[in-house]
Amino acid sequence: MKETPTIKERLKLIEPHPIQIAKESKALVETMRFEPLGGIANLEEHLTRLENSTQTLGFTYNRHAVRNMLHMACFPLIKPHFIRLVINYNGRIAVEIAPPENAPEKIIECFPVQRSCPANDERLYHALLPRVANDISGKNTDIWLAIDPSGHVTETALGNIFIQDNDRLLTPPRSLGLLPGLLRERLLSSGNAKESLLSLQDLKSGFLIGHDLFGLVKAKLLR
Repeated sequence: MKETPTIKERLKLIEPHPIQIAKESKALVETMRFEPLGGIANLEEHLTRLENSTQTLGFTYNRHAVRNMLHMACFPLIKPHFIRLVINYNGRIAVEIAPPENAPEKIIECFPVQRSCPANDERLYHALLPRVANDISGKNTDIWLAIDPSGHVTETALGNIFIQDNDRLLTPPRSLGLLPGLLRERLLSSGNAKESLLSLQDLKSGFLIGHDLFGLVKAKLLR
């Protein structure tokens, strides 16, 4: 009887590596969580967001092929993992599997960065590599916090921005030019959050960063 391929052997079938694809041309990325009993969390939401982005940006995309590749990559997994899918402009797909990371335990420190591109730059609204909002050349930090030309905060390198306002969360409007995370969309849809213009002054006492993989975590501005 033929043995079941190991994770390493199976990943050899899923070539090229995501980093290689990203270097070839602009690429879209989706990072997901796999659980042994439930499979990939919120898979349909991820596939729909990816499909919307590929249609808007003109990427070649086959939802059925993407789904099949994800299932093939996850088939041998027996423990939770992070799944990173990258697709380039020509429709080439790669999947990267990594052990899951715990939510940050320490308060995340963010470095404010002025964003040069305007809100009507379509690239801001999609999970492109490299992230167009990331304009931090020469800065000694990976955790940037973008500020638009009008002085409003938009997003961070790790996820969307939230502040607590009584019993509701406030988050910058999508119209400013930001990647609408899945957690952000669910919080807005449920009425637990609403859009509001925010400045650095609003964040001076601390804020939250939200991401579908780790929820809401505390953050602060670097002085």
